Amino acid sequence: MLFDRHSREWIILIVALLLATSGCAPVRRPPSFALRHVAPLAGIPQGNAALPQPAWWKRYNDPQLDRLMDLATQHSPDLQQAEARYEAAERAVDAQHAQLNPQVRGLLDSTHAYSKVGIHAQPSGAPGPLQNLDISPKHSWSNSGLAAALLTWDLDLWGKQKDAIAQAAGEANAMRADQAMAANSLHYGVAKAYFDWQSMQTRVQLARASTAAASQFLSLEQVRVKAGLDDPQQLDRADAQLADQRRSQAMLEGQSALNLAQLAAVIGVSERELGELKAQPWPHIDADIPPDASLALLARRPDIVANRWEIEASIQGIDEARAAYYPDVSLMGLGAFLRLYPNLGSGTHANIALGSIGPSFSLPIFSGGRLKAQVEINQAQLDTAVASYNHTVVQAAHDVAEQVLTLQQIQAVQVQTDQQLADVGRQNDRADRRRQRGLDDDRTWLGLQLQLNQVRDSQLQIADQLMSTHLALIYALGGGYRDTSLPSLPSTSSQASR
Repeated sequence: MLFDRHSREWIILIVALLLATSGCAPVRRPPSFALRHVAPLAGIPQGNAALPQPAWWKRYNDPQLDRLMDLATQHSPDLQQAEARYEAAERAVDAQHAQLNPQVRGLLDSTHAYSKVGIHAQPSGAPGPLQNLDISPKHSWSNSGLAAALLTWDLDLWGKQKDAIAQAAGEANAMRADQAMAANSLHYGVAKAYFDWQSMQTRVQLARASTAAASQFLSLEQVRVKAGLDDPQQLDRADAQLADQRRSQAMLEGQSALNLAQLAAVIGVSERELGELKAQPWPHIDADIPPDASLALLARRPDIVANRWEIEASIQGIDEARAAYYPDVSLMGLGAFLRLYPNLGSGTHANIALGSIGPSFSLPIFSGGRLKAQVEINQAQLDTAVASYNHTVVQAAHDVAEQVLTLQQIQAVQVQTDQQLADVGRQNDRADRRRQRGLDDDRTWLGLQLQLNQVRDSQLQIADQLMSTHLALIYALGGGYRDTSLPSLPSTSSQASR
């Protein structure tokens, strides 16, 4: 295409103006921030345990628990809300992508018009009646039709729209991590409520056995007191002992019903929809943590991953705000056809066709500080995301260390309780042998039986605490979540200076 000298001068002027304006834009540089890349675990000894797998609860080999997890995934409102937020973020990425594509807008317009023209004039200098001149009004009907198409294509020379896409993608990935965090919380809640109910079922059975032993003890005392062999005060003590066992049994049965209701609430269904549940053997628990737990937390816990993606989105937001200083360059094309019928019935009409295509430039000359404020807003959002990330990393390490120390403490108490149970068990066996030989009556054996059940109940409570802490450790390690697509963030040493 050939340009005359005048056209070339205008093109040179426009290019020079663009270059001068672009020189006023701020230099693009990595924002300055510091991240915690290591999560210290306060010197906690580490074992050879592996990180939880995605479906970590399957390690317990409990089909009943597997069914409840599937039920919870289908009915959890928290999980449904998190999934909806993620889908909305994904659609936002698609919307930003669409901004890079050319757009064509069509216009169809048709009008039917009526006009009436009347002229009244007063010629200057005319004598008498000639001073007023009236022309009879005329009227006409007209039609017009317009068809047009407008092409616009943002060329995104400075990458502003690409930065907007990257920012939206970062937000979408953060929402995906939030979805995983909701699933992690749900799985932890279901497992904890389920094992609490399992533990309570065993304790209820033990309480019922203790109530039966106390009732038998009371019956023996009634016979001996009636025969005059024992003081009536012995009967009062046996009666009080039975009442205490019945009270404990009632409390445990009530707690068992409450645990079942809590399990149904966590899953999001009614108790009837839980189906028939049966007590299962207690799984093995260990207190080991993976040797790389401190580093694995950075990609394991969904809340840490969400913070990382928030940082990435904030960085892209800063780049987008900086690119706003540069001119917007678009390609625009117009094609239109206009047909006019100025006076219907006269047979006269006119056709007009036109078309144009060329670049369009839009540049900020004076924004009143808006562009600078937007950059500073995005920088503040980045600072907030970095602070939240560092806090989450430290809190994650604290959560893991706390659960490991608690596990070790409970295991130490469990050793002593097991020893106590063995001692009382041996006494109970000796009393049983003496009872069978007729050396002692049944009261001594029943008393030791009640004591043995009491220690067993303490052992069950410790096992329940051990399981709860074990589940809390799995939750603190991020469950089975792991994100392999985390962006590499700039380190402090590699950042450009201000």
